[in-house]
Amino acid sequence: MGATYGNISITGSTREALVQWLKSKNVDAFVTTQESGWTTFTDRDTDRLDPNWIESLLQSLTRDLSCTGVAITVYDEEQLGLWVAKHGLVQSRYNSCPGMEMSDPRDEDMRPRLENAPALVAAISKPSAPGDLLQILGMDDAPSHLFPLEIHEELATYLGLPENSVGLGHRYILRDKIDLSEQGLTRTTEG
Repeated sequence: MGATYGNISITGSTREALVQWLKSKNVDAFVTTQESGWTTFTDRDTDRLDPNWIESLLQSLTRDLSCTGVAITVYDEEQLGLWVAKHGLVQSRYNSCPGMEMSDPRDEDMRPRLENAPALVAAISKPSAPGDLLQILGMDDAPSHLFPLEIHEELATYLGLPENSVGLGHRYILRDKIDLSEQGLTRTTEG
C-alpha cells in the first residue's frame, strides 16, 4: 500500500490561534510552523480520511477563526481529495479519481471531479495565476492518470504551504517517532 495521509492547512489566522483552538476542542494534532501565511496540521481523524469529520472540522475551524482552510487527503498514492472552506462554509470539493471507489468504473469516472470550480478559484487562487490552480488539479486536459503526491507537491508550491505539509500524517509522525522540535512541529495534546 502506498502513502495514505490527511492534513489541513489554514490561512488568515495565526499558528498560535490554531493551536489554542485545536486544544480547546481536544483534537490530537501535530501543527507545523507558519510559512507564507499558511499553517498545516494533521490530526487522527483527518489522517483516517473520514470525510464527515473533515467537513465538520473545516466548517467549525474556519468559522471560529475567520479563515480559509484546505484539507488534502491522499489514499494509497492513487487518489487525492481536496476540500476548501472559508468562514464556516465548504466552498468546493475535488476528487482526483472518483472511479476508484466504484466496482465497475467507466472512463469518465476515472477523470478528476471538481465541485464549484469558481468558488475554489475565488477562495485559494493567486490573483496573478488563477488558471494555474485548475491545471494543477488536472481539470484542463488532464493526463490519463494523475499522481496524488505530485498534485499535493504542486499545490503546496502554488499556495506556499509549509514544506513538510506534503506527506504529513498523524500515523507517520507517531510510527516514525519524528523529532517534533527538529521538524518544527507542535503537538496539541500530551499524547
